[in-house]
Amino acid sequence: MHLIACEVFRPELERLTRAMRNAPEVTYLEQGLHDTPDELRRRVQQAVDALEAKGETVIFLAYGLCGRGLTGVTGHTATLILPRVHDCIPVLLGATQEQANESSLGGGTYWLSPGWLRYSQTSFIQNREKRFKEYEERFGTDSAAYLIELEGSWLRNYTNACLILWEGWEDERELVRTAKAVADDAGLGYREFHPSPARWRQGRALHAHRSRLHAGSRR
Repeated sequence: MHLIACEVFRPELERLTRAMRNAPEVTYLEQGLHDTPDELRRRVQQAVDALEAKGETVIFLAYGLCGRGLTGVTGHTATLILPRVHDCIPVLLGATQEQANESSLGGGTYWLSPGWLRYSQTSFIQNREKRFKEYEERFGTDSAAYLIELEGSWLRNYTNACLILWEGWEDERELVRTAKAVADDAGLGYREFHPSPARWRQGRALHAHRSRLHAGSRR
C-alpha cells in the first residue's frame, strides 16, 4: 500500500506514521498544485504510473477533488482510493464534506493547519516585501502597492481564521503564535478547531468517506 499526498498533510502524516507498526510509504507532492489543476492532474498521474510500474495494486490519494484537478487520474493496474471531499480541509478535520461545511460558519472561515502555515501562508507573508520590490521594478511604486493590496483582497470574503490544531504538537505554542499572526495580517478574528487524531488512526478520514477509482476507470 502506498500513499500519494499533498505536502500540506506532511506534518499530520509524519506524526501518525511514526506511531504505526506497518506505516505506508508516502510520496509527497508540493503544496499549491491545486492552483493549476492540469498540472496537479499530470503530477498525480505521473506518481500513480511510477508506483504501478513498481507493482503497487492499491494506492491512496490524500487529495480532494481540488478544482477538478483529480478528474481523469486513472489507475491502469491499481485501485485508487481517495476521500469523497472537495479539498483537503475535511480530511484535516477528520470530517465529511457536510460536517466541514457546517464548521466553516457559513463559508466565512479561512482554514489554517500546520502544513498550510509551513508551506503556504508563512512564506507568503515573509516574501511580501520581496514581491513588492519585484513589482516596483517592473511596474512602478503605485502599481506595486496596488498589486500587493490585490493579493490579499480575496480574504475579504472571510470573517475568521481557524487553526486546525491537534493536541500534542511539540511546537504548539509556535503554531498558535504563527496562526494568530496570519489572522492579524489578514484582519481576521482567530479561533481554533481541535479534531481528534484518533479519527485518522481509525481510518475515517481516508476510508469511511471514500471513492474508489478502480483499475482502468476514469471519473
